[in-house]
Amino acid sequence: MTRDTNGKNVTRMQLQTRIWIKDALMQLLKEYSFEEITVKQIVLTAKISRPTFYRNYSSKKEVLDDAITDIMLDYKEKFNQKNITDLHGLLVYCFQYFGNNHDYISIMVGAHLTGYLSDKLTRQFAEGIQDNIRTWRQWQTPLQKQIGIHFAFYGFLNVIIYWIATGCKESPEAMAKQTIEIIKNLV
Repeated sequence: MTRDTNGKNVTRMQLQTRIWIKDALMQLLKEYSFEEITVKQIVLTAKISRPTFYRNYSSKKEVLDDAITDIMLDYKEKFNQKNITDLHGLLVYCFQYFGNNHDYISIMVGAHLTGYLSDKLTRQFAEGIQDNIRTWRQWQTPLQKQIGIHFAFYGFLNVIIYWIATGCKESPEAMAKQTIEIIKNLV
């Protein structure tokens, strides 16, 4: 029997087991570096067997990747339910979403996985936005589109990470307003 890696034929118990495994990894990242964490520690923390772990994941890196993918999929699902028509609305939504859902990101930042998190989210975002460029973006060529996606998302993601790392002290509205001011001053 092969492992279902795309999640299409996953039972509720398998979904719950994956949540336990991801939560165990996040709990361990509060105390140990990612490199120090072993599958054995994850199994013991999640209170599951080693074979159960390997039925769901091939490695601890795959668990981390799945946790990051969960963040992006949840963001995209909720974003697609919104009717955002301008940059201000987009920024406010982003700050609200990540302010309300920052637990895993805070842990990854604290565990010095910011670069890995940024690279993974940027790649997923770039793949997901290819055919969904908002009309208010004025990117004319494929190269402008690629540069725009990477410049805007990677830069903005780092602003979000900074905001989360400093405790989300400013409101989403204030962060959106300040970000727009900074963008205006870039040209």
